[in-house]
Amino acid sequence: MRLRARLALLVAVLLTGAVVVLGGGTLWWTRSSLVDEADARLLRARAQPQPAPSGGSADRAQPPARRAVALLRFDARGHLEQTTPSEATGDPDPLPAVSWPAALSGGPDGGIRSAESVDGTLDYHWTAVRRPDGGVTVFAVSLGEVARTAGLLLWSLLLGGGTVVALGGGIGWWVVRRELRPLDDLVQATAAVAAGDVTPRTGARPSRGEMGRLTAGFDHMLVRLDASLAARESARLKLEQFVADASHELRTPLALVRGYAELHGRGGLPPGPRLDRAMSRIAAETARMTGLVEDLLFLARLDHEATGDTPKTNGQTKDQTYVDAYGGTNGEANGGTNDEVDEGGTPAARVEVAAVLREAVEEHRVLGPGHPVGLDAATGLTVCADRLRLRQVAGNLLANVRAHTPPGTATRITAEAAGPVTEILVADNGPGIPAADRPYVFDRFFRPHGSRARTRAGSGLGLAIVSALVSSCGGTVTAMETPGGGATFLVRLPRLWQAEGSAAPEPSASAQEGFSGVHR
Repeated sequence: MRLRARLALLVAVLLTGAVVVLGGGTLWWTRSSLVDEADARLLRARAQPQPAPSGGSADRAQPPARRAVALLRFDARGHLEQTTPSEATGDPDPLPAVSWPAALSGGPDGGIRSAESVDGTLDYHWTAVRRPDGGVTVFAVSLGEVARTAGLLLWSLLLGGGTVVALGGGIGWWVVRRELRPLDDLVQATAAVAAGDVTPRTGARPSRGEMGRLTAGFDHMLVRLDASLAARESARLKLEQFVADASHELRTPLALVRGYAELHGRGGLPPGPRLDRAMSRIAAETARMTGLVEDLLFLARLDHEATGDTPKTNGQTKDQTYVDAYGGTNGEANGGTNDEVDEGGTPAARVEVAAVLREAVEEHRVLGPGHPVGLDAATGLTVCADRLRLRQVAGNLLANVRAHTPPGTATRITAEAAGPVTEILVADNGPGIPAADRPYVFDRFFRPHGSRARTRAGSGLGLAIVSALVSSCGGTVTAMETPGGGATFLVRLPRLWQAEGSAAPEPSASAQEGFSGVHR
């Protein structure tokens, strides 16, 4: 049996029970009241003085006040000397079947007793009074009117109660069906989800009731589940692409090393300049593979830090941070620096942005003298971050300029407060990044198309590391177009407010060297 049928049946049963209880109580109270009223008439009749008998035969004459009560008069020898029937129904009623012994035994206490009529069609309540002459007078009141009234009331209750039960059951069925209609949609949606389809929705209108909250919660759960499955599928595809790209990046240097090794094994590389060049190539490709692996391990470490778990790699207790060009190699081989950071990451502290940027600019001028850079950073501007990681972010962005723009490309770095955040912009006037590629430049192994594409070997993880480092400091990084042409990277970090009464940050003097065409 379906739920709505069981609920409707339960409503009908409850209504029936209520009607039975209320109707039974009403019937009992009404009958008791009528019987009490009849007994009161009987007692009033007994208390009135009795007239002398008019003769031995039954005398049906009775004063109007006595006609509601039947009268039986026995003499001292037990002979019935007078009978007066009641006329409660308009006609003389059958006399009560009360014998002389019963009347004689009922006389002393004057209690009310029950008896049937002589023909068994009526019920009577009667009482007896002993007269001074030794006779007994029996007074009896008919309960026929009580029975007729109770019968009419019973039929009225049956008809009315049945109507109430029928109407209540029908209304209950309609209400239950209406209220449980969202449950049918919920069952269908659940079946679809069980079959693997998470797109159905119940479509229920918002409601404050339990069913409305249930369907709304179910729809919200499906939305979250759909988003989770989509995210998992996206992560799976990215992982597959990541593995494919990493395999491709490793395959080329490994093939080169293997080729030189096989050539040397066959005697094709005798001692001399040719062998020296081969060994240099092998060393360079080995450094490239090492940098790729170190970048991957560092990104994995940042990913685990984001989830609150920092793993050890190869039993080491420290990892290196890398200044990596976008698509370039790590370490000093590609123009960066290697700073050591504790495995769990250097604790975040108050960092003066201008000082960190000056260090990055000085290093950039040494490593890329053909790429002029200008710095305009407000003094006294501080953020709560890891100094080494902030230094690496700036170094990676400048290494990206060196790797993907031609010599002579000018770069400008600005840093200033913008409300609750500190904004650091690294803008160049080089070829720029196509608008279609900007949303993906921070993906691992992504390479843009066009004139800013990779010009030399590298891991392809530089900007991915920038994004992960900025996220670990609680900030964001965005790629934009420089007005007039070029690429701009905007880093936003939570700002540390100045102590009360201290001066606000003021812009420093611009340290531009051959910069042109780059505007904030």
